Amino acid sequence: MIGNELPASAANVAYGTAAEIENSACPVCETLANIDAEYFARAFGESRRFAVTSEAVTDALGFCSRHGSTLLSQEHLPRGLVRVFRGAIPRLVPVLAEKYLYEDRVQQVLFGASSSCPACAYGNRAAARHARRLARQFSSPRDHAGCLRLDSLCVRHFQLLAGDFKPEVRLPAFTQYGDALDHAATATEDLLESGRLPGARRLEEGSVALHHALELIAGRPAQGQYPDGDALAEALQCCPTLVEGLVYPKACPLCLEVGRARRRWIHDVPVAAKFKQIAWLFFPTCPEHIWPVVQLGDPQLTAMVVTHALHVAIGQIYQQILTLVRAAEINEERAQEAARFARWGKRRRRRKKVAQEPAMPRLVRCPGCERLAVAEDHATKGLLDLLQERKYRNAFNRGYGLCMKHFAQVYLMAPKGMLRATLAEDQRARLNEFTRVLDEKVRAMHDNRMAVPKELSWTMALHRFCGFA
Repeated sequence: MIGNELPASAANVAYGTAAEIENSACPVCETLANIDAEYFARAFGESRRFAVTSEAVTDALGFCSRHGSTLLSQEHLPRGLVRVFRGAIPRLVPVLAEKYLYEDRVQQVLFGASSSCPACAYGNRAAARHARRLARQFSSPRDHAGCLRLDSLCVRHFQLLAGDFKPEVRLPAFTQYGDALDHAATATEDLLESGRLPGARRLEEGSVALHHALELIAGRPAQGQYPDGDALAEALQCCPTLVEGLVYPKACPLCLEVGRARRRWIHDVPVAAKFKQIAWLFFPTCPEHIWPVVQLGDPQLTAMVVTHALHVAIGQIYQQILTLVRAAEINEERAQEAARFARWGKRRRRRKKVAQEPAMPRLVRCPGCERLAVAEDHATKGLLDLLQERKYRNAFNRGYGLCMKHFAQVYLMAPKGMLRATLAEDQRARLNEFTRVLDEKVRAMHDNRMAVPKELSWTMALHRFCGFA
């Protein structure tokens, strides 16, 4: 075949030394290690880019919660943050007029808000560029591809590379990678059965096999994980239900409901580990939700979750292999039919139905992602039901309101009429009031050369545009 053979069996790598594991880290993850800091330095540290960043924030209605949490730690960028969000508001206010709801541009912004984030887009573009380079390297002749190891790629980035592999190396690549995942899963199963898991809470002090399996299935942990600290605990304690969340002055009620669902789900994962038959309902399979379980510090639970996620990924890889094999069979049948026609001529005959090439199966959705999405939809419906009554609308007006991401979701689901118009008017009023606050801070910065008070403007902007970050 054209391409690169695995330099060593994945089993040997799984049971190798710590130095070997360090050398086998996912190259795409390594490239993205500092991508967030790079993006924030450009977007909020260079004044000539403030207008471009404001436009990106407008198009995405802010940042995802993870990057909002990361932004809170950027102590050196408050001036840029204030100016960027101040520049985004005048672009956003006209979009919130109900008469523009069905304009293509407005629909694109509102429907894409939940999955849009300028920082994520920047990182995804960088990952795609590096993945294309690695795919070309792997698809080149053997003497040019010796430095790429498929068993060093995490699952997410292997799938990214796979789309750019040349057809002749795609099937061997999937086969090799499936074997690597299978060996890693066997290694973690052996650890669970033998009881050789480390007793320390920090996995850095644990087994090399578990490390390798974790890096395969989850890559490197992203910076700025979802918030789960004292502020969220205080908010959830003050707001045991959505009704109390309506009037809470410090956070979006839907952000609180999603945070509550996330905490409940993380609490249920160790419980599900005791009942293996229901593990598939709770155990996460995506890096975003595997790492919070790892942070619980239970090596036994980590090994169980990683093993389950590896088996899910292996099943997906084998489905893709079967799809590639079927596609190769169809191509072979077409080639044989073309050869017969070339030999005997195109006679009039009853044509056989042309076989359609099978499509690649979709990736299985992580149960953690699924549970949070269901909680968000349930909270949206609950909020709209409450806002049908005047007393709850009054409570909502006294509270924090909605962050921009959740406003988009609620606004699209709201029935046409008074409620939808009220939501749009309320959000415009909150943004205009927020503009006045930011203007006062900008004037104070110019007049007194003072630093931006984090609790007054910086955090306010991030909560409004990034949710409970």
